[in-house]
Amino acid sequence: MQDNTQVDWQCNRWVWWCDTRRLFAPPVKSNLLARLQVNRRGAALEPDSFLDPEMPFFNMAVHALCDQAEYAQEAACFIGVHWYNCNIKALAREQQCARGTVYNRARSFARRALALSKTIRTVHESMTSEKCSKAVEQNSSCVD
Repeated sequence: MQDNTQVDWQCNRWVWWCDTRRLFAPPVKSNLLARLQVNRRGAALEPDSFLDPEMPFFNMAVHALCDQAEYAQEAACFIGVHWYNCNIKALAREQQCARGTVYNRARSFARRALALSKTIRTVHESMTSEKCSKAVEQNSSCVD
């Protein structure tokens, strides 16, 4: 079992990882009105995106658990605390629970997502080969 600081660190790493995924796609061209705005959203310098082999699996686990109705309250707390940085008192009032319960639900969801991510990774690795054959990689007829 992981302690709370490790779980929180993993969640913050996930938020950063998700935020940097958009850097792999070309920027969207803004229209003339958007360019004339004085207060533009976004930083002047983009953060460096990093590749983390664990994060895609954790991201899949978070999305899978968010889609399940039985984890709806925990998912709302997790997304509210980590993704939106929402007002915890307002979220607790909406969830009809104490502030500490919101954090406990968020951490419970994160622990569940971590466990599921390890399972997803194990299944993925059992179904894929470690090395691709050079014949397939270099064959120009095998195009997607």
